[in-house]
Amino acid sequence: MEEINSNKLDEVLRFLFDNHGVRGEIVSLNKACADLMHEDYAPCVKATMMELAAAAILFAATLKDGSEVMLQLQGGKNAPLKYALVNVRDDLSFYGSAKIKDGYNITEQTSFKDLVGDDGILALSVFPVSGEKWQGIVAIDSESVCATLENYFKNSQQLPSRFFIYSDPLNLKCTGMMLQIIPEIKNNLESLEHLSILSSTLTADESLNLDNKEILSRLFANEEIRVFPEHKVAFKCICSKERCLKSLMSLKHDELKEIAADPKGIDMTCQHCGNNYHFSHDELQKLFLQVNQ
Repeated sequence: MEEINSNKLDEVLRFLFDNHGVRGEIVSLNKACADLMHEDYAPCVKATMMELAAAAILFAATLKDGSEVMLQLQGGKNAPLKYALVNVRDDLSFYGSAKIKDGYNITEQTSFKDLVGDDGILALSVFPVSGEKWQGIVAIDSESVCATLENYFKNSQQLPSRFFIYSDPLNLKCTGMMLQIIPEIKNNLESLEHLSILSSTLTADESLNLDNKEILSRLFANEEIRVFPEHKVAFKCICSKERCLKSLMSLKHDELKEIAADPKGIDMTCQHCGNNYHFSHDELQKLFLQVNQ
């Protein structure tokens, strides 16, 4: 784990411009970024994962029905990235991971566009507490996660939105802000543009180091803004030995028999957090007998 050089908290704030018909969220990720990272991630992968996490949390914070959200990038046919994904639960805890295809060399000069390729896609999935899952897919034809999401909300959801996300792959911290029209209110596109112009005056350094309330105060000093209580966010993986056990139980008979025959047992590593779970030879033998009773 790398040292964290910031006092910013891992939290999201919701805010509302009543006189503009625009809502927003701002999220800061600090320790959560460090927890999300894998040691072998290249700088561009670190930045992409942090920005993906911020964007997913910003969107999830707009949902009031307990839905879970998954935001995923899939690299194109000849792109280095296989996938990058972040899952956000209804309490705004999250987990995620990225995988690079075999045979690709990622350097410090690799850009987001290089990483995803010319035919990559972004998928936004929502899993409601009740009802069916829905998913939106958009081609990645932009130079950033932010621009791709703005295209998606404008063209697929008819919900104009602006994203401002800044990440620091060296110090592992990220701050993101989303502005979005309230669809029930008419004639608020000019307000969204006005507030977006104000938001664009924020520098990356200010975004990453200033307190979220201070950021809102500086950007919108002359606006009527309501800021709601903060909500903590955290990296929290779903892995457990029990989940690994269920995965083993789902294997075909011959596959499980072969694994159970190994006197050294087996180690299973979580792709999201890197936790390792060991199953001894005796545990595997008992499992094999249980499955085949």
